[in-house]
Amino acid sequence: MRPYTLISCSVVTLFVIVILASLPTASGGQWTSALPPQFDIGQRLSYGSTQLPNRAGTCGAVIYQLSYTQTQDIRHRGIEAFPSDLRGPDGLKYEDWASTPVPKDILERYVLNTARPPVGLNCSHGTWEKEWRAIAQEAGNYYSASSKALILLQASELQGNPKYLAAVGYFYNP
Repeated sequence: MRPYTLISCSVVTLFVIVILASLPTASGGQWTSALPPQFDIGQRLSYGSTQLPNRAGTCGAVIYQLSYTQTQDIRHRGIEAFPSDLRGPDGLKYEDWASTPVPKDILERYVLNTARPPVGLNCSHGTWEKEWRAIAQEAGNYYSASSKALILLQASELQGNPKYLAAVGYFYNP
């Protein structure tokens, strides 16, 4: 083999290894970095965001599906499956878990604001907005809020549907 061919193959192989190692995965930091580490994410289902006017920041929503193991734990223990001292990777401290429906002030801050500017879920422009608004307003689910985000755990249908996996909505504002 010629030295030029050997060097070229080595460079290409190194390049491929570096690129493949940097790609995000379903449980990689790019997808789960918004949630506290206590969440075991199976996959990211949907996401969307909007840049607010006047460089006010970005708002949006991400919907995750939890792992089978964590869903089973939630089925058996309910919200006790999560510690009460949730802290996100950004250092934000979340309030204790509470049962839905989400109170009006939190709902308007993260889920549905009919006035301007749009907030959290409104910013996502996802086809799933209506479903997650209903999840926030019906009993049987759980939420926890920080000063910049709301975590909404869809748990109301887990007991009656043994094949369902738990889903988590993460709604954020600047």
